[in-house]
Amino acid sequence: MTTSPSTGTGPQPVGLADGAIATVAGNGVAGFISDGGPGALTRVYHPLGVTVDKNGVLYIADQHNHRVRKVTPNGIITTAAGDGTGGYISDGGPAVATRLHYPGGVAVDDAGNLYIADTHNHRVRKVTPNGIITTVAGNGEAGYVSDGGPAMATRLHYPYGVAVDGGGNLYIADHQNHRVRKVTPNGNITTVAGNGEAGYVSDGGPAISTRLHYPVAVAVDGEGNLYIADRHNHRIRKVTPNGIITTVAGNGTAGYVSDGGPAIGTRLHYPWGVALDEAGSLYIGDQHNHRIRKVTSDGIITTVAGNGTAGYVDDGGPAAGTRVYYPAGVALDRAGNLYTADQYNHRVRGVTAVAQMTPPLPPAADLYGEVVSPLRVQRGQEFDLGARIRNRGPNPADGQHVTVVLNLAEGLVGGPGTTGRRLTRTFTGQQLIPNQATLDGVFRVSAPDTTPPGTYESTLEIQYGGDLNLKDNTYALPVTVVVPAPVEDETALTIYQDTVPEVAPGQRTAFNMRYASPTGQPVNPGTITQRFTAPSGFLFVGQPTYAYYEAVDGVVTGNLDHRIEDGGRTLIITANPHVNTTASDAGSVIYTIPVQARPDAVPGQYDNGSASIGRHVPVQISGKVTGSAQDETALRVAQATVPAAAPGQTTKFNLEIRSLNNQPVNPGTIEQRITAPTGFEFTGAASYGYYNTKPYVTGNLDTRLEDGGKTLVIRSNPHLNTGTTDKTSLIHTLVIRALPTATPGTQSNDGKVAIGRLAPVPLIGRVL
Repeated sequence: MTTSPSTGTGPQPVGLADGAIATVAGNGVAGFISDGGPGALTRVYHPLGVTVDKNGVLYIADQHNHRVRKVTPNGIITTAAGDGTGGYISDGGPAVATRLHYPGGVAVDDAGNLYIADTHNHRVRKVTPNGIITTVAGNGEAGYVSDGGPAMATRLHYPYGVAVDGGGNLYIADHQNHRVRKVTPNGNITTVAGNGEAGYVSDGGPAISTRLHYPVAVAVDGEGNLYIADRHNHRIRKVTPNGIITTVAGNGTAGYVSDGGPAIGTRLHYPWGVALDEAGSLYIGDQHNHRIRKVTSDGIITTVAGNGTAGYVDDGGPAAGTRVYYPAGVALDRAGNLYTADQYNHRVRGVTAVAQMTPPLPPAADLYGEVVSPLRVQRGQEFDLGARIRNRGPNPADGQHVTVVLNLAEGLVGGPGTTGRRLTRTFTGQQLIPNQATLDGVFRVSAPDTTPPGTYESTLEIQYGGDLNLKDNTYALPVTVVVPAPVEDETALTIYQDTVPEVAPGQRTAFNMRYASPTGQPVNPGTITQRFTAPSGFLFVGQPTYAYYEAVDGVVTGNLDHRIEDGGRTLIITANPHVNTTASDAGSVIYTIPVQARPDAVPGQYDNGSASIGRHVPVQISGKVTGSAQDETALRVAQATVPAAAPGQTTKFNLEIRSLNNQPVNPGTIEQRITAPTGFEFTGAASYGYYNTKPYVTGNLDTRLEDGGKTLVIRSNPHLNTGTTDKTSLIHTLVIRALPTATPGTQSNDGKVAIGRLAPVPLIGRVL
């Protein structure tokens, strides 16, 4: 294939049918090799933002290469900014000789100036046509100070998306400030959307008075309307020139339902990129749905690239029938070709004439498989292998037209009632309703005692027939068979501190110790004494627990027998740290050990703790004492999801709690009162989760109901950033019920959330 060099047409190869997909940059391997050759033959590394100038030159925010690359219409790639080293040096010199730090977005104005969201430098940079780089927004410090002054003198907080309108105004998706900022040609900065608080309140009012939730991308049309990828609200918002905000795509619930209907009535899933064509159609990088969506001027949404399954298959065929992998930024050239940063495929791909084509009609049913395949199994033990079939299309699917075929690798055998290595299952008499039940295509399999150790790759096919007329799905399912060896004692274990406690004086946290068998062999030392000495400045407190997170049948957890001595300086655990002896202790075992920094502890790093595990060589334990922690007045709470249920139905929603500037907050046990919006009542079920830690930290909340369920009272300690197990944010998941007498189709915002001494925050609910 050849490329077209005509003005305004980007590097998309010519000769392809409308709607066909091709790679224009990146060969699928992460990294950086060189510049000066064909873009499709070199490497890019997690590309994020893309834009095309009026001459058809494609610019790419090559994020992990710390560069902005450009691809000419004839397909040649070079670097436009960044020397490949992450960081910041200076401005005023050649853009290719200075540093960027994980650039996230790019835009070009009509004069040929390139704007770069230099995300981790908390700046927006400008590269003139002669290649000189300067800063136009952000002073390099993360945060928010004020508006109305010089953009270069204020703060940004991880800016991602940038866009420029015809008047030379620069728009910035100021990600962690939950705002969109505008920089005028004279260099002054203001906020045009978002009040700085994360969440979603409503539409139809002033954009600067409502909430956004981690905006990541922006685009501006010829009439001055601003479009925002409101990522964690799972919406695309529109701000008119007079400042009124509305939703144009996404109903606020994460996921995928269907195409072909109103964009505001369907689901998006962490959308990233936004772009517009000359006819006013909106294009969305629907990242976690692995699709590019198109919203026409009449508000109808369709898919133009990606079939919803993550991965890479090939190029040259219809874009809507192939795979993309977390697509991010999107852009169009003047010929109507669309370009997307296919982030996890390490490619930038183009779709031919997407602006002119009519997207294919969505299938009657859109089926996909959730693979069930353990990484490692014991020889002689049964395990599950296969997939659960789900439907995300608009219509139900008849199970008689769905067949699952599992071709077992030689060395594996099916369970009772099966013969041979080809296992099949058809679901006659079953209906697969959209977004509800599943078809069970999971088989019971085992590795006989005669199977040698090693990795065995089976294949799974999900075949569709009848009126579904969908492409078959094929998956490779590798499983490593571990052969039991003679059981060793604790000296065969590898033991190390998995997380380091980091907490303010007087505050509590926990840390993890990991026990693993490096060769995957069974280790069963029996019950042994394990003696832990706390690092200086710390004391042991509370109940230590264990967990097997890699067990075949799910997580296995429990409490450890223990005693605390020497005023908290010593912890003695009596337990059997066995691994790989059964299906329930596969992989490694993690001990989670609560500690407290002494009230008189001096801030600093302490490395003089130890763990003596039976006859094992002692292991060093470290801890870090930080500055003082704040109380709940430093917390901020936002409604992360909106409960929506029909009268009498139960659903759940999330509250997200963060701290100002991610500072440590440890208020102790306080009362949190949540009032249900009109038409709803609480059931009393509530849980919490810290999902920015690995492994996740979750549990149930202590609750009581008042006013007949109208009020939920929680007593807990919403601590944040006091250590490695409570990083960044805390999620409260609350179960709520729409009253049987509630009026369908209503939405109320008179609920509220009050945490300790914090001012109440409004709470919204919607009756379907």
